[in-house]
Amino acid sequence: MRALSVRPGALTLAELPEMLPELPLVAVLQGPGDLLGAIALCPQAVASLVEWQALGRVTNRSLERRRPTRSDALLCADFINALLTELPVEMTGVEGFDAIGGYRFLTHLDDPRPLSLMLDDRPFRSLSFELAMGGAEAREGRVLLALPQPAAGSQPRAEPAPAPVPAPPPPPVLPRPSLAEPMQDAPIAVTGVLCRKRVTLAELRGFLEGRLLTLPRTSLTNATLETQDGQVLATGKFGEAEGCHAIRLRDPAQAATDDASPAMGMPVMGMGMALGAALVPADLSQPDPFRTAQDTDAGGGFAFGGDLTALNG
Repeated sequence: MRALSVRPGALTLAELPEMLPELPLVAVLQGPGDLLGAIALCPQAVASLVEWQALGRVTNRSLERRRPTRSDALLCADFINALLTELPVEMTGVEGFDAIGGYRFLTHLDDPRPLSLMLDDRPFRSLSFELAMGGAEAREGRVLLALPQPAAGSQPRAEPAPAPVPAPPPPPVLPRPSLAEPMQDAPIAVTGVLCRKRVTLAELRGFLEGRLLTLPRTSLTNATLETQDGQVLATGKFGEAEGCHAIRLRDPAQAATDDASPAMGMPVMGMGMALGAALVPADLSQPDPFRTAQDTDAGGGFAFGGDLTALNG
């Protein structure tokens, strides 16, 4: 909203109804003591203020011809009070407008005709505003403000605004409950897998106790560590440590390089690694929300290049 023009003036109570815009929203203003003033907004100004509060923007739609309602007045009350609060500062030094502070929105008049009965018959100071409201497609509106002119030597003092009440301090923010600590003791079963091999139904029926299964040589260097759901956690080399079967875990970067080597193009292991790669979650390299920083620094995760006993016997 921006002002296109502001015209100060003087008028009498009898002239006030003739200065009002067509179909105006008229509000009575309460001033210091028993002084009363008035403000009138044209339908374009009222529609712009209502749209701004309801839609967050001002449109250029055509307006229907109607009288403003009490709901319209309540939506415009904040604008009227804000205008009356800032106006004394803006009019400082302008002759005849030294005592226009302390006015507030009082009530709305459905019909402007009783205005001459409510206000005192005395000289008034007026301000006529031509406003542009909205963005590129701005809507122009008019606002008329009429305030009683105090008698010489008896200018009322504006009532000081009440001191703002300090807001109470915010309540202390309690830490949100976390499952990180209990999850440290949660048991997780992992399985060491040498390879996966596709067999026919006839071969499966021939699996008897004591039969020897032939596995590729590369299965010893490309064993995987998986969860019960088949999610691949790491790869490593199968071997023995302290009398138990074990898997030495490898660095994921090294494992990716080894996977691209020609030796990994064998049908059996190609299938096994493809199954493993399809199950690798995308966030294994990201920090674990259930693992604290202290546990990570202390080596709580898998230490690549170390020994991890995965199979007994």
